Formats: sequence, structure tokens, C-alpha cells
Amino acid sequence: VQAQAPRWQADAQRIVLVGHSAGAHLAAMLLACDWKSLGCKTPPVRTALGLSGVYDLRPLVGLPLLLDDLRLTFPEAERLSPVLWPAPKGVRFIAQAGGDESAEFRRQNRAIAQAWGPTAVPVCEDLAGFNHFTILDSLVDERGAAHRAVLELLAS
Repeated sequence: VQAQAPRWQADAQRIVLVGHSAGAHLAAMLLACDWKSLGCKTPPVRTALGLSGVYDLRPLVGLPLLLDDLRLTFPEAERLSPVLWPAPKGVRFIAQAGGDESAEFRRQNRAIAQAWGPTAVPVCEDLAGFNHFTILDSLVDERGAAHRAVLELLAS
């Protein structure tokens, strides 16, 4: 996307990632990535919105529902959990979860904010009346908190 930005007459420095559930986990990982070690002079992304993200994979290890699909070991879960990584510098991550979600999704939302601190995660909130799936309605509704969060990230 960054490489194609000039072709689309877009600002390559204003890319905002939006991820939902596992996608929010990936967005957090991309913000915290050591891009210089991968040969990038500047990080391709500096802002993201995570909706109902899973940022601590340790509780998923051995979960019967996911056991066959994930095959995740505890050491892998530790290595792949952004809440255990150093807070990235120069990024903004907005963390939102549905207020009607499970306690675990709401805990995950607070965990990334607590782990990375208010500089990296200036907004961490539960959106009342939304669950794990309907929270996406807040993204497409121009009056929704998730939609407004994306606009705020684009403006920064």
C-alpha cells in the first residue's frame, strides 16, 4: 500500500490500519514490528484501530474450541502476544471492544492499553450496545465511535 500510494495520489504517511478480532492482533503486531531490522527506513504504518482484538494469546493455549485449528504452544503464544512486547514508539493505537462482549475480549482491550501505555494507546474504550460482530457497525456508521476514531487517526 505504501509503495502504491503515489499512484493513487494518497499520502503514504497517512496509512491507517483497521483490524477486527485476529485482524486487530495483526494490526498491533505491525505497529510494534522492528521495521528497520527488515530493511525499512521508515515504518509503513504508524496508526491503527483495533476492534475487539486478541492481544494476549496465552489464554488461547489448550482451549478445546481452538485446539485443533491453532495448535498453539505456550512459548509461541508468549512470543506472539503484543501485550508482552515493548511499547512501540511513535505510534497511535486506538483499542475498542464491544460493551456486550465477553469479559475476556474486554480484558484483552484493557491489557494492550495497560501494556503499551497512554502514549501508544491514547484511547481504550468499550462501546456500549455492541458485541463482537456488531462492533463493525460502528465502523461503517459515520456517527459511530469506530468511524470517528479512523477519521481522528487519518487527521493526525
